[in-house]
Amino acid sequence: MANVDVVVVGAGAAGLLAAHTAAQRGRRTLLLEKNRRPGLKILISGGGRCNVTTTRTGSDLEAQYGTRRGRFLRHALRSFPPAALCAFLEQAGVALREEDLEKVFPVSQQARSVLDALLRGCAAVGVELQTEAPVQSLQRDGDGFAVATPAGSHRAASVVLATGGLSYAKTGATGDGYGFCRAFGHTITDTFPALAPLRVDAAWVRSLQGIVVTGADLAVLGADGRERLRRRRPILFTHKGLSGPAPMDLAGDVEELRGRAQVRFDFLPDVAADELERAWLATAAAHGGRRVESLLPPALPERLRAALADAAGASGPLANLSRDARRRLLAAVKDLRLAAPASLGFEHAEVTRGGVELAEVDPRTMQSRRQPGLFVCGELLDVDGPIGGFNFQAAFATGRLAGLSA
Repeated sequence: MANVDVVVVGAGAAGLLAAHTAAQRGRRTLLLEKNRRPGLKILISGGGRCNVTTTRTGSDLEAQYGTRRGRFLRHALRSFPPAALCAFLEQAGVALREEDLEKVFPVSQQARSVLDALLRGCAAVGVELQTEAPVQSLQRDGDGFAVATPAGSHRAASVVLATGGLSYAKTGATGDGYGFCRAFGHTITDTFPALAPLRVDAAWVRSLQGIVVTGADLAVLGADGRERLRRRRPILFTHKGLSGPAPMDLAGDVEELRGRAQVRFDFLPDVAADELERAWLATAAAHGGRRVESLLPPALPERLRAALADAAGASGPLANLSRDARRRLLAAVKDLRLAAPASLGFEHAEVTRGGVELAEVDPRTMQSRRQPGLFVCGELLDVDGPIGGFNFQAAFATGRLAGLSA
């Protein structure tokens, strides 16, 4: 049985930074990856370009994860904020640039450049990487841990679990880490796909495939009609429903509602409904011969305007538009509600919502409160954020904390 100081399980974003940080401290570090190649999720992220982080900072950054998760991440994010991550990557040879929606990408536009830099960094500080090395068992062994793989067993003083969640099963994500954590007494909260396209069954929505809308608000509503989350980000209509940043940001909440969710559109979020109706009345009085679609925001694609008018049962010239039809059209623009029973699932999800209960992990070190010497980081935790580099930022920051203490 080979002896090391730290075994890191999982060579994704969190695991690579945990291993690098531990080895940099002089800890003999072994990084185990069950796939043939490390960092598969890094390679496919951002359409193969890898949105490594965001430009948001401080309390604004923490707020993007929600109150509970943001509070847990506070120490990790403030000790290793986006600026520190960017400096780390640039020192490793990855030039970065800011893009729309506060995103940060490598100038190369190649995720491979990010992964290669992380692997070079690990090699430089002496991390031993073993691939095709799934952990078959993980047990307490005296004052350390015994870790068994098909290639042999290892004894370590500390173990860092960075195995990820259930998203993108094609990268080998099977939730292995949940079982290891349960065995050490951890609670695993319910897991759901997050950052996934939404399924919407309304035929007219699916008929708008390819249309992109910007500047609209999209919210998810619970069974009681109360708003849970709202986003003003691009929306893409697809043959299965809705995709793009706004719908994908809502996916975790939609899934938590277990088939009872609705999404609500506001296509003119900066104009109050009564103000819009007054403008419509004035237009109808002055231009009664115009068609109803002319009332709808000109920034909306023509096919969408026609679909909204049709869904409201409002068509023909403005002079013939009844009060009820006008109110239905107003609702279609300002308060359009559609059933959204689910996302497209883990096969299409970029991240997992749920995981190791946060109260059972020390947020300053990522050490388990259930088992000393065991550290949990990255997507394995019950932490997820919106699209825009937030999930990589959380993974790198929590991985680094684990590596500092393991």
